[in-house]
Amino acid sequence: MYMHGGAEEHEGVHHTALLDSSSIAMAQQAERQQLSVIMFPWLAHGHINPYLELARRLTTTTSAGGVDVVVHLVSTPVNLAAVAHRQTPRIRLVELHLPALPDLPPALHTTKHLPARLMPALKRACDLAAPRFGALLDALSPDLLLYDFLQPWAPLEAAARGVPAAHLNTCSAAATAFFVHCLSADARAFPFDAVGLGTAEEEAKYTALFALREDPDALVPERDRLLLSLARSSGFVAVKTCADIERAYMGYLSELLGGKEIVPCGPLLVGSESESDSETDRVVRWLDAQDPGSVVLASFGSEYFMSERQIAQMARGLELSGERFVWVVRFPKSGDGDGDAARPLPRGFAPARGLVLEGWAPQRRILSHASCGAFLTHCGWSSVLESLAAGVPMVALPLHIDQPLGANLAAELGAAVRVPQERFGEFRAEDVARAVRGAMRGEESRALRRRAGELREVVSRDDADDAQVGALVQRMARLCGKGVPN
Repeated sequence: MYMHGGAEEHEGVHHTALLDSSSIAMAQQAERQQLSVIMFPWLAHGHINPYLELARRLTTTTSAGGVDVVVHLVSTPVNLAAVAHRQTPRIRLVELHLPALPDLPPALHTTKHLPARLMPALKRACDLAAPRFGALLDALSPDLLLYDFLQPWAPLEAAARGVPAAHLNTCSAAATAFFVHCLSADARAFPFDAVGLGTAEEEAKYTALFALREDPDALVPERDRLLLSLARSSGFVAVKTCADIERAYMGYLSELLGGKEIVPCGPLLVGSESESDSETDRVVRWLDAQDPGSVVLASFGSEYFMSERQIAQMARGLELSGERFVWVVRFPKSGDGDGDAARPLPRGFAPARGLVLEGWAPQRRILSHASCGAFLTHCGWSSVLESLAAGVPMVALPLHIDQPLGANLAAELGAAVRVPQERFGEFRAEDVARAVRGAMRGEESRALRRRAGELREVVSRDDADDAQVGALVQRMARLCGKGVPN
């Protein structure tokens, strides 16, 4: 943007003063350096949204020490279409087209609505896109790459072009440390009993469920993705977390990584959804009609689809609880008889005390509403942080990957009650009902709410701290030989 000044000279002294002022402004602007960053999150909105929120903060912070940041966020067209409204002059969305694979059309180049059987194919297609990603690096010539844990080849593409790369982790430090500990074949149990999953053998079995499965066509062994991504991070690893909550786990993760610095980025909470549509308005009107603290939000993330049995048990559990609720149900887009087909709600289920929403709900808006008294959640890390930020206690029902660690951490913090599970992913309606009632009524509920209120202050304070974003900018700039030296 160019500016033209057309004022005539009236008095020499004034003109000189204007020149001096202009010269100072130009000198100050010249001193500011531009830092061009490529962000490459995994192809899931639960990863893209924190990356975009960090991009917003990096490009607007006033404490960046003379560095102006421009971000190019890379993802597939189907993912970028959903976040196009978040593009700004300093946040640019860049399409990465994945190679065509059988049964994986471009509409499924995202984890949203992706049947579980196709997840290995999506990872394989992303891995095969490495040369195309390299071509984007050539075209954009960034100073730095921030990348996710499922693409350990991305820092190699950057290194081949002399571009430093840092890992940005959207999982908790506790969960990341747990998996690094287990994948490193340590014979001991995870050293934090409250968050760990039992004996070393039990933890190894759990890790094998997710991190050790092998796809015969995989270009990168599944067990190596996280370890390689962390090992290839230049200088530091950035983590979406609050240091006041996870300081001990950050320290242990650093120890596991040979002393590599762990840099907290804050909770990276995306602002409450402000878009008004008929469905959101309907939900808010219904919430407005309820008593304060009387509603349970039940939602289990954007990437997990409950089985028919799980849906039936959840429906019955919510009814048995006797509480009012908003239940968000999600289904895969399509199926072909292999268990991925959309599963209907139980026959005859017509809740008189709640709302059932399919696909999407304004989660932060519901959590922050005065009528919301508890959050029945899978304990994905973003959901844990959003619940803490709203001061809403959790009913923890983990169902996938890192969620048991998030549930245990929330319980250790005193902000969650657990739904018992005999085996992972199996729960009974009666246990759901009992846990929900415990979070909503009685002495246990009062203790949970007090603690959730205390943690709300911690998370809100951390989320508003611009200093840590400025510190991250300076660490990034130093990797590239820019910024103001210490």
